[in-house]
Amino acid sequence: MFLKATDISRSYALGGRQVHALEKVSLEVAESDFLIVTGPSGSGKSTLLNILSGFDHPTTGDVEYKGNSLFIPGKLDVARVRNSSFGFIYQTPHLIADKTVLENVALAFHYGEWVERKEVERRCSQLLDYVGLGNLIDRHPATLSGGEMQRVVFARALAREPDIIFADEPTGSLDENNSKNILGMLKQQTRQGRAVVMVTHEADAISYGTSYLSLQKARAGVSEVSG
Repeated sequence: MFLKATDISRSYALGGRQVHALEKVSLEVAESDFLIVTGPSGSGKSTLLNILSGFDHPTTGDVEYKGNSLFIPGKLDVARVRNSSFGFIYQTPHLIADKTVLENVALAFHYGEWVERKEVERRCSQLLDYVGLGNLIDRHPATLSGGEMQRVVFARALAREPDIIFADEPTGSLDENNSKNILGMLKQQTRQGRAVVMVTHEADAISYGTSYLSLQKARAGVSEVSG
């Protein structure tokens, strides 16, 4: 089991009242799982992703990665785990404008375990070939389309060969063809043993998953995807 969340919730005080950003939810994510998280705005989808990946702490409950808590001091170095075992894709690409496509992918190696420069370049070039951008490695983000920028981010998310890819609305700003391309590559990664946890508003994306989590402001439920 890669990831297990037990009764996690998130609330905070605002103006003398308690605001519930995420109601209690439990889930498990194993090798090759593709979990789709849906729900209306304000139901806690991004909050859930932030907690599962260790960027935010739950008010209640716990998250375990390979049997070790992300939040109990001394169990795991969460920053190291995020860098070495988690990959991230967001709706906004967050590329650095003055760096080339290859350099943007290589940013994943600026932290964590040292990798020789030649190996970094080899791995990043290979990943850019995989996402169909092998001929654009020397270009800068301003010269790319939205779909191309998202594919750079996809390559960067794979650079450290993660166990889990966290994707927050990765197709939200893309056209239909580019959306299908990104979803297809995510599905392909699960066939290689990686897990994917993806937040989306797009109903069509559910068909790519193995299970889905439907969040509401007052409740949350997990269902298996048929077919």
